[in-house]
This record gives sequence, structure tokens and C-alpha cells, in this order.
Amino acid sequence: MRLSLYGVGTIIGAGIYSVIGPAAGAAGESIWLSFLVAAIISAFSGLSYAEIATALPGAGAEHNFLRKTFPAIPALAFTVGLFIAVHGAATLATVALTFGNYAQAFLPFSAVVVALALMGVATAINIAGIGKASFISAGLTVVQVACLIGFASVAVPSGNRGLPDFTAWSENLDGMLQGAAILFFIYSGYEHMASLSEEAKRPDRDLWRAFMIALGATTVVYLIVILGVLSLVTSDSLAGSQSPLADAARQLGGPFGIIIVAAALMATANAVLSSSLSGSRLLFGMAREGDLPKLLARTLGASRSPWIGALAFLAVACGFAAVGEIEFAASLSSLGVTLVFAAINTAVIVLRYTQPNLDRPFRLPSIGRVPPTAVLGVVTSLLLAAQYDWAIYTAFASVFLVGAIPYAFLRRS
Repeated sequence: MRLSLYGVGTIIGAGIYSVIGPAAGAAGESIWLSFLVAAIISAFSGLSYAEIATALPGAGAEHNFLRKTFPAIPALAFTVGLFIAVHGAATLATVALTFGNYAQAFLPFSAVVVALALMGVATAINIAGIGKASFISAGLTVVQVACLIGFASVAVPSGNRGLPDFTAWSENLDGMLQGAAILFFIYSGYEHMASLSEEAKRPDRDLWRAFMIALGATTVVYLIVILGVLSLVTSDSLAGSQSPLADAARQLGGPFGIIIVAAALMATANAVLSSSLSGSRLLFGMAREGDLPKLLARTLGASRSPWIGALAFLAVACGFAAVGEIEFAASLSSLGVTLVFAAINTAVIVLRYTQPNLDRPFRLPSIGRVPPTAVLGVVTSLLLAAQYDWAIYTAFASVFLVGAIPYAFLRRS
């Protein structure tokens, strides 16, 4: 149960406040189905994470999973590690911009200025080594989830628009898939749960259940929230809003608008700090393994914080945030996680052939040696990865090449 609760806290974060607008712009009234499709595709990868995390306990997360699956191809593990880094930096930019948009109710500065300042403060806290207050993070998660559920429980029965047309998706299938692609990063978080696989009493039973319970609970919360929002405002209104949840909540009158703004600010500030911590430590780990320059593995004083890695991570995130568009940053983040999920599902299939006798406390049902859910995970993740604008692929490839050039020199030397 503790692992399930940790998973809910990991997956439910600031994303719900940030990407409803851009996703509604693509999917229209069928945005509710975009949430559901993204959850189903995420579930395939969640099951694959359960198998590979129990088969390779102590391997850490994706970067090391791929190292152990493809030991003869170290560049593949590096590639996936860099995908995660781009995803993390784009997530940091997305939630910081979201904070900036919601903070417009209180501050006279632009969303970009506020986002850059918040990321700078979070990085300073990270470098100072104040990263142990997990109980504060958990408390903020409980508060903001309670606010979301409270809002939805009032909005659904009292909204003057009623429930959306559940057949609308058939007229906008491409838009619905694009909406799912934009939303997809809000269903990530399995990597953090996988790192706790050794703490499960019965990995064969506990880990996959924890993944699915966390995903199921998250999906229910997301769906009732979006149905509540659609019962109050149109999808066109959401697409044009910089703070969609708050604008919808204001339709209820009373304190609902300010409550949602406060919840959004708590969630996004918490997520910015968490993203800074995890991103800097990812770069630290890759540098320690020799995949990135050793400079990124330098730590500071007694805090042992990877300060150069934190500053490098901040620099990339600031570049994404400076564009000023949440859809751009969120799409970069989602593209990164779809590619990572495709790689993890592929690794599960490959391990079945390269290490058939590997102990797998949790084993996916298979046809022959091939687990159908892993195949579906690869196909559906790549399907979503094909839904973005060319500018997203260009930006992603550019950042990837900046990281790949040092790797090429390191390997050659």
C-alpha cells in the first residue's frame, strides 16, 4: 500500500494544471478520451517496468536497465539517459511556466520571468542540499489532490453544460491522439517507483499491483477533474486560457477559483523542486558512469549536491521556458517519455531472448517468449511519438546532439 501511495504522489503532480489547455486545443470536447488513451498506453509500460525492475533489482532506473540489457551497446543506454534528461528539463520548464501563469493573479511579472526566477530558486535550494524534506512534498501532494477532488465533486453535478458528448472523438480522432500525446508526460513516474523495487516484500505480487493501483487512482482523479471542467466551460475556452483549471473553478463562484490557484501554485512549486533534484542527479549518475563529462559529477561541500549538474540542467530548462509556450515544453517532455517507454518495452522483449533464465519474480504473460503487452507498449508509445509538430522534433534533436557530442569525444578517448 505504501508503494501505491508513493506512486500516486509521484504520478499526480503539476501536469494536470499545465496541459489541459493545449490538449483541449487539439482534442476539443474529446479531451477526456485523450486522458484515458494516454493512461491505457502508460499501463502497458507500467507492466513492463514491473517485470524489468524485479528482474534487475538494484539497477536503478532506465539508464541502468538498458546498460544491463544491451551491455555491448553502451550508446543505447546513453541515448535513453539523455532522452530522460531532455524529458526532465522540459518537465521542469512546463511546471515552472504553469506556476508563472497561475501566479499572474498575484504578481505583476510575466509568466516567463516568474518561471525563470522559480527555477533559479529551486536550483539554489537543490545545491544547498535541502532535498530530504519528503514529508513536505507528500503533504503538499495530499492537499492539492484533495483540492482537485473537492473541485470535481462540486463541478460535475452543478455545471450548467452537463457532461460532454462522449461520441465527439469519432469526428476528431487525430486531434484526440494529439491531445493524448501532449498529456502523456503526466502519466510518467514509474522510474521512481521502480527504484524502490527492492523494498517490496513480494515483488512478484506487490510491484505490478502498486503500479496499476497508482495509475488507476491517478486516472480516476484526472477523469473526474476533466469532466468537472468540461461541465463548466467549453474546450475552446480551455484552449485559450493560461490558467484553465482556475478559470473553470471561477464559474462556481465563491472561493473555488482562489483555492484552485493556491493548489496549482503548491503543486507546481513542489514539482519544480522535485524536477531539479531528480534531473541534476540523473546527470550526476551519467557523468559518474563516464557517459557525460566528469565535471557534471562534481559535488559541493557537505551537502554532496551535484552543483554543476544542477546548473547545467537549469540552463537547458531555462532555454525551454524562454520560449514561453506550455504546449512546446510539455510536448518535448511527452516526446521524451514516449521514447523512453518504447525503449523499456523493447528491453523486456530482448531480455526474454538474451537472458531467458533470468529470475523474474514478476513475469508478464507471453505468447512464446514475447509478452503481448510489451509489444503493445512499443507500438502505442511510438504512435504517440509521431503526433508532434516538426518544431518539437527539431528542438528535441538539437538538445540531444548537444549532449551526444561530448559523449562521442569521451568514448573516442
